[in-house]
Amino acid sequence: MTVLKQPLLHFLLLGGLLFLIFELTTGYEDDATVVVDRAALLTFMQFRSRAFDASRFSALLDGMSPERRQRLIDDYVREEALYREALALGLDTDDYVIRQRLVQKVEYLARGFAAPTDLDLQAFYQKNPDRYLVPASVTFTHVFVGYDNHPTQEQAQKLAEALRRELVAKSVSFSDALAYGERFAFHRNYVDRSRDFVASHFGTAFAGRLFALPLDQWQGPVPSAYGLHLVLIRQRSPARRA
Repeated sequence: MTVLKQPLLHFLLLGGLLFLIFELTTGYEDDATVVVDRAALLTFMQFRSRAFDASRFSALLDGMSPERRQRLIDDYVREEALYREALALGLDTDDYVIRQRLVQKVEYLARGFAAPTDLDLQAFYQKNPDRYLVPASVTFTHVFVGYDNHPTQEQAQKLAEALRRELVAKSVSFSDALAYGERFAFHRNYVDRSRDFVASHFGTAFAGRLFALPLDQWQGPVPSAYGLHLVLIRQRSPARRA
């Protein structure tokens, strides 16, 4: 009973009670714990790629295999752990590079709040004309004869030439061309497409020839990496400034 009357024991009990209350009310965050949630991963992906498109990276994250997602998590945890270690060592203190980076961020934010004047916009337009260039475009349809669908390329060539004669003889229109030819990996009709877009589907050589063909006449066969194409150009627009 004498021990229970000791002031030191009372002090220890009171201190333990206060510590317990603090734990229950504020919680305890372990500095060694790295929380990895969806928002953290999306932010990490965008900063690492230097591209900020939440919907795009959300779809990319959803489509990841378990192995690739785990590699992403490992990279995030490693970077977060190194960042915390750098802060613990005080590496952010008295670092002129970090100081300049923070200054640049504030200046960037300050510029963002100032609305540009008409003169500013005009000067920017004149300084960056290529950013407002609308590329040349073409609207066309094509009838496809694939190399893989025939024993030899010579036979594919003969079939394509016969199809062209039929298309010309029947004056097959843009919309009716879908009834002819074989299945193509991409589209049959292309509306207002640039040279780069056409090249991404047919190849650079095909795109170069396409933009030189006359309008409203069945032309070809024009070769691509996939086979032969009979082409009808409906419209072609030159490059222009927006």
